Amino acid sequence: MINVIGDIIIDEYWYGDTTRISPEAPVPIVNLNKKKISLGGAGNVYMNLLSLNKKVTLNGYYDAAHEYIFNEIQATGNLMITEQMPHKLRIFSGSQYMSRVDAEKTIEENDVQDKFFVPNIYDVVILSDYNKGTVKDPQAIIKKSKRTIVDPKVSLDKYKGAFILKPNLKEFEDYIGKKTNPKSLMSEAQRLRHELEIDHFIVTLGPEGVLYVGDSIEHYDATAQEVFDVTGAGDTFTAALAYGIYNNLEVQDSVILANKMAGLAVSKSGTYVINPKDFNEAMENINEYINNRSSRFHREKLMALL
Repeated sequence: MINVIGDIIIDEYWYGDTTRISPEAPVPIVNLNKKKISLGGAGNVYMNLLSLNKKVTLNGYYDAAHEYIFNEIQATGNLMITEQMPHKLRIFSGSQYMSRVDAEKTIEENDVQDKFFVPNIYDVVILSDYNKGTVKDPQAIIKKSKRTIVDPKVSLDKYKGAFILKPNLKEFEDYIGKKTNPKSLMSEAQRLRHELEIDHFIVTLGPEGVLYVGDSIEHYDATAQEVFDVTGAGDTFTAALAYGIYNNLEVQDSVILANKMAGLAVSKSGTYVINPKDFNEAMENINEYINNRSSRFHREKLMALL
């Protein structure tokens, strides 16, 4: 079973058209056509995994105003009421991203780690930390887990000993300083992997692809043909990565899969949840690439997922 722990975010989208400028101020008026609400953060990771695999649980906080969403999806896991969960409203005019309005309050109470986390019964634990207050003590979970995949937000040394640590480029450089060339980036990633005792260190580089550092160092190009909306792409990557590892794929092969799924997510509008059809098509597309570096045994495991 896969256990997702972290900050659940409400992603709300307003879509409309702009035909005039406001007489009150030099800003466009968006004539609202439709609204959409979805789960972001740890909730998005959970929804992606739920679409592929029912053996997943979600731990976090939600507010009473959005309880209906959790009733609709019949989330399995442990959820607690908080006064206000993080809420991000994004406004679009046509395909133009106009504005984002954040309404959030750091979660002060925290029973997730002590009350909800049962060690050693999960094959994979995901820490989806957006620094909103759910994950107070990452070490309390990492030390008790078989394999922890961390999508970090705070200082990377807080996640020492994780099975996989997956910062994006900004989070990585916030910790080690700005790097001006790929060679120094790889060198620092390799050093940090050993320093923090990480089994597999992954840095997502946006349009520059993904850097993997384990017993080998590998780089994978970005797969998106067209980038429409990057919202939730990191969550999609994390979910697909965990799904591959849960199904006993090599970590490198899971990274290739996750990279492909993230590329699909950024080509869609809003928080996109991958589905089995997306997954199967991705597996068919990347099998040849994976087969060039995989043993027959690993190929059989990949094919079993189709």
